[in-house]
Amino acid sequence: MRQTGHYEKLGTTTYFIPNPLPPENPKLTLTPEATNLYGQAMNSLGKLNEMAHRVPDIQRFIKAYITKEALLSSAIEGVHTTLLDVFTQPLSTIKPNKNTQLVLNYTKALTKALTLIQDEGLPISSRVIRAAHKELMELGQGNKSDPENYRKQAVIVGNLVPPPATQVPELISQLEQFINTNESLAPLIKAGLAHVQFETIHPFLDGNGRIGRLLIVLQLIDSKLLLAPIIYPSYYFKKHALEYYQTLDRVRTTGDFEGWILFYLRAIHASSIDAYRRAKDIETLEMELASLFRKKSSTYQESRLKALTILFKFPIISIKELATQLGVAYNTASKIIADFVQENILVESTKQKRGKLFKFEQYLDILEQEYAE
Repeated sequence: MRQTGHYEKLGTTTYFIPNPLPPENPKLTLTPEATNLYGQAMNSLGKLNEMAHRVPDIQRFIKAYITKEALLSSAIEGVHTTLLDVFTQPLSTIKPNKNTQLVLNYTKALTKALTLIQDEGLPISSRVIRAAHKELMELGQGNKSDPENYRKQAVIVGNLVPPPATQVPELISQLEQFINTNESLAPLIKAGLAHVQFETIHPFLDGNGRIGRLLIVLQLIDSKLLLAPIIYPSYYFKKHALEYYQTLDRVRTTGDFEGWILFYLRAIHASSIDAYRRAKDIETLEMELASLFRKKSSTYQESRLKALTILFKFPIISIKELATQLGVAYNTASKIIADFVQENILVESTKQKRGKLFKFEQYLDILEQEYAE
């Protein structure tokens, strides 16, 4: 049985301190099943990237896909809200509840981390991780999660007591070195190992699961395995939540990195397939709806097609917001929305006379759909 770390008693508490990655004594071995799954996962990632290249404006869908991961990753931690709440919030005058705010924060956390990596050229590092955590856990006054800062006290996670707080910075530094300098393992495998190590270190008071899953997406993008954040591994982790936690725990208790890698590769494969099918359905929906306006006059056609593009970015929208996005008068936007309602593209989601909101129901249905595994 591989030893993945050691226990250290301080006072009355016994802590688990993981060994640095990669696994040793013995080294990680990919079984024939794991090798086959690795090929499937890489193939499905490739198809997803091909779809991302084909879609005319992938930026329109990134927000929705990030939101999907935010919802699923948060739900694993018992933080529940809905797509409708998240997409409605920017147009609402009411302050979001805590759960909705945390999901909105996830999108900010991922965006912040990607900006630091892609625009500022930083490696995946403590600075990036802490900056993402700051965005994720920012809730204003009375916040007990200490955003951005590594914990300064002991925590208990199930039957695990993660390393003492004093050792967290060094352990994260070791993880950072593994992510950025180790070339003995394929990037996809490295991302899976880094996730389990991060969860074992448990560096923050709260938000570790979400940041750890976000770390997978960052590594896939940073290693050029993924074009954009259009995968949501939490799709599979949530569907198999008990197995997810048990498999993570077995790494510590029995040294079973191989079992974790099998589970992780299934998650990447299934999540990639789900994201690909969703993108295909979105592409088909856009083509079908666009065809409704192509027989009209050129001016009518152009304004409606532009508006349709906006809806894929803002599936919950008001007349005022559409007018702003299109740069047209309020009355013009009102007429466009009325046409969309008549064509059953938009459905009024509020009954109030002023500030009405309309939802792009067909698109939201695709985002909510459960695709077969």
